[in-house]
Amino acid sequence: MTRRTYVPAMAIAVILAVAAPTLAAPAVTVTGEIIDSACYIKMSAKGESHRGCAQDCADAGIPLALLEDGTDEVIWLAAKSDMESPNAALKEHAGRKVTITGEWAERGGAKILVIDSVEAAN
Repeated sequence: MTRRTYVPAMAIAVILAVAAPTLAAPAVTVTGEIIDSACYIKMSAKGESHRGCAQDCADAGIPLALLEDGTDEVIWLAAKSDMESPNAALKEHAGRKVTITGEWAERGGAKILVIDSVEAAN
């Protein structure tokens, strides 16, 4: 006679609850223009004609952001490493279109895209 062992549903729930936080968030890809957040929000400045100013603002610590194609939504960006600004990786792309791959982080109603990679878009 074969003995069968059944795993109680509660044990399965505990295993899933422990494993869930270790699952990676799905990567997303977003395309748009790298903007200087202050000048864009204050006066709609963007594009190649604003490139030099955006780079100077980035050097001054003003956050660069992504103006998403199609929605014109401003997406706030973060570097993957703690205590590091994403501006260094984004500055060369100021005023130009890029494709960013990363993961969303959200807390208290605020949402930010944590950057894995940035590539020039066509």
